[in-house]
Amino acid sequence: MSFEELSKKLAELMKDTEKLELEDVDLLAEKLEVEFLPAMVTSAVGAALPGIGRAKGPIEWTEAVLQLGEISYSGKIETIEFVRSNGNKVTLGGEVVPPFYNFLGIDKRNPHPPVVTYDVFDMGADMMLPKPIKQEYKDVLADPIAWAKFAVDKFGADCITFHSLSIDPGLKDAPVENSRKILEEMLQQVKVPIIIGCSGNKEKDIELFKVTAEISESERLMLSAADKATWEEVVPLAVKHDHNCLLWTSLDMNNQIKINKDSMELGLARDRIVMDPTCATLGYGLEYSFSMYQRMRIAGLLGEDNLAFPISGGTTNAWGAREAWMSENKVPEWGLRQYRGPIWEIFNALSLTIVGLDLAMMFHPVAAQFVKESVGAFYKEAPKVLDEAGYMDWVSTVIKR
Repeated sequence: MSFEELSKKLAELMKDTEKLELEDVDLLAEKLEVEFLPAMVTSAVGAALPGIGRAKGPIEWTEAVLQLGEISYSGKIETIEFVRSNGNKVTLGGEVVPPFYNFLGIDKRNPHPPVVTYDVFDMGADMMLPKPIKQEYKDVLADPIAWAKFAVDKFGADCITFHSLSIDPGLKDAPVENSRKILEEMLQQVKVPIIIGCSGNKEKDIELFKVTAEISESERLMLSAADKATWEEVVPLAVKHDHNCLLWTSLDMNNQIKINKDSMELGLARDRIVMDPTCATLGYGLEYSFSMYQRMRIAGLLGEDNLAFPISGGTTNAWGAREAWMSENKVPEWGLRQYRGPIWEIFNALSLTIVGLDLAMMFHPVAAQFVKESVGAFYKEAPKVLDEAGYMDWVSTVIKR
């Protein structure tokens, strides 16, 4: 049977039904391609349904209006606050629509733009940092307190993430008491909220959180992070000392749901949870993070309570890509590293903000400042009447025939 004959036969069979179900049919092929050529489809449909398939008379257009205001979501993302005893605070979450949906009207706008937090390390002078980073922080790398103050005073940081890398036995194996003293002094001299980062060594990180959570319990900060190996010990510390807690997973939505539910069963309040599903960098898996952040945010907005939390991302990971740090002497065709590196980090952060990122952990201060200003601009009201901007004075249309 030819394709045209088969098309006519199928059309005849389906003229009185909306569904055709084939039973006991086996198809064996390495590749199956079904192609409907316009002439064949018209002929087949016309044969089965006379009068359908050819237009009779002139075509008429029906006016239709797209009502964007009808878009609605049943869920709402939790609102999380980092609060200093001096009154300074930053707020995450509270979304009721996807990111930057400002066109839906003032009653359906998200209340808080994404927050940028600046990374500060306790052993910056000993780290193999990219040259663009060293150039910006060269005078303060050896002093994390001066580094944090510099980020706030010069670049307007609203939040600081203090990472204690030196406690890792694979690095300096420093006592956690050193980190406690640094944090205590930082809280005295830096007025913005501080996120308590860690080293990545599970045993030492639990020790670190025990002492740092206790000495900062007059503040509401965040312990960063609890994962599948440490959450059972870290989450109770956040509960006891009334801190927020970052729950970290590795690009797996089911694992994120599980750790969220398990943490709440240990007493962690909903308004203390921030999720981190892992930020992979541009060129090394950003598309996976992008889709994961998007799925989690949309699920939360559609009513999945176990995913209705703000999302954090370590966009500092952008500097792990060789395209960000490799010297232009080796790859001159890539352009200057002093611009390329910050742009790489900016691209990672902005890419994730458009699908749900609430907290961007960033390294290069100019990149961080740019992202902060950009998302602030996205939150501004668009002109309600375009002609108010005088666009007709400078826009013209030329039609070429």
